[in-house]
Amino acid sequence: MGPVIATSADAAGEPVGTTKYGWRVVLFSGAGWFFDGYVINVWPLAIPFVMTDLHLTVESIGTITTLYVTAYMLGTLLGGTFADYLGRRSVLSFSVLFYMFVDALTALAQGFWSLGFFRILTGTGTGMELPVGSTFITEAVDNRWRARLISIMNAGYPAGYVLAIGAFATIGAVWGWRGVFAASIIPGIIVFIVRRKVSESPHFQEAQERLARGEVKRDKVSNITVFRRPYLRDSLPAVLYWVGNAFAFWAFYTFIPLYLVKVRQISAPVELTWLATYQVWAFVITYLASWLSDRWGRRPFAILFAGLTLIFVWAVTLVPNGAPLYLAGALLFGFNNATWCISFAHSTELFPTHIRGSGIGTTMACGRIVSILAPMFFGVVAARYGIAVAFRLGALAWIFTIIGYLLSRETSGIALERIEQEAALATAQSTAALLPQPSE
Repeated sequence: MGPVIATSADAAGEPVGTTKYGWRVVLFSGAGWFFDGYVINVWPLAIPFVMTDLHLTVESIGTITTLYVTAYMLGTLLGGTFADYLGRRSVLSFSVLFYMFVDALTALAQGFWSLGFFRILTGTGTGMELPVGSTFITEAVDNRWRARLISIMNAGYPAGYVLAIGAFATIGAVWGWRGVFAASIIPGIIVFIVRRKVSESPHFQEAQERLARGEVKRDKVSNITVFRRPYLRDSLPAVLYWVGNAFAFWAFYTFIPLYLVKVRQISAPVELTWLATYQVWAFVITYLASWLSDRWGRRPFAILFAGLTLIFVWAVTLVPNGAPLYLAGALLFGFNNATWCISFAHSTELFPTHIRGSGIGTTMACGRIVSILAPMFFGVVAARYGIAVAFRLGALAWIFTIIGYLLSRETSGIALERIEQEAALATAQSTAALLPQPSE
């Protein structure tokens, strides 16, 4: 007997709560994050070896990573928008099929330009993944568990990171960094097969029907709608916190393996062990933070963990080697992941279904426009003042995350129906305000 596949009718007919369909969506989206965790983190792990093999400088690596983040930004924008037109499942399935091939082709790179070209293509594909998984989950699970289930999806990312580390410890030891990139096609194919087992979001299909009947409206390019009233009030704070999240991430995570090996003189086996165990910390702390945000609100805990992340980036550069450095890094990975996970939940709760993917994709992409400068900024500052100083200055971007959440509204536990109703009411009020008033 073949595998049981949930259908839209099944999902619509099940009682309110986290249904079997919801759990399948979580696993479906988590599988993509698993592959993202592999693909994204193979690059920073490869940097020390790529620099030696292709005779590249830190500045060159910073520029290539900036090209990757630029493509990642475009992919994020396209992924979220396409998800509102073509469906959540379709975009997620296409993205993994695309970038599993181009990431494997990175093994053929011979220098700066070819390496940059393959990283651009890979960035576009991985970026498409980013806003759609959380959108899909928000529409499929119990709203009281939304952040926690997004954190389970997010657990795929550290698991993929561990796989990347394992690939370097095994495949890399025999065939080098090129073999690790070539091997990425194997988990990619597995993820693609898994993704064929889940049906489209019933909420997306219902939104398409409402658009066809004229009950809800959006611009031909839905990204424009995101920055019109009444959505502008929510979009701008979201842009701010995505600026902070993304800039600080790309000014640190890409270069932490290089820092541990080159600056702290930690051996490669110890470095890989540390990075692998950090992922356990990341999952535990992220789930805890998500539970807190589900229970008592997104805003206070996003602010708390953004502040802790900033502090612990500095701690990593100041504490001595050994246990203090390990613990500072472990907590940093956890606090960072926690802030991102809460942000995914919060962003999807700001917009109604017919522009939800565009909303999170557009605000994230706007944040990433600024983050494009992060790797280049790191390369220039690190070359002049050292990697530790670059880490500390880059971490100040978390202040934007804190400001964004201070300006945003609370959404924890909000039902999708309420989001639709509030958006419809606010739109009607905005339209009425623009109409000419009758003279007395």
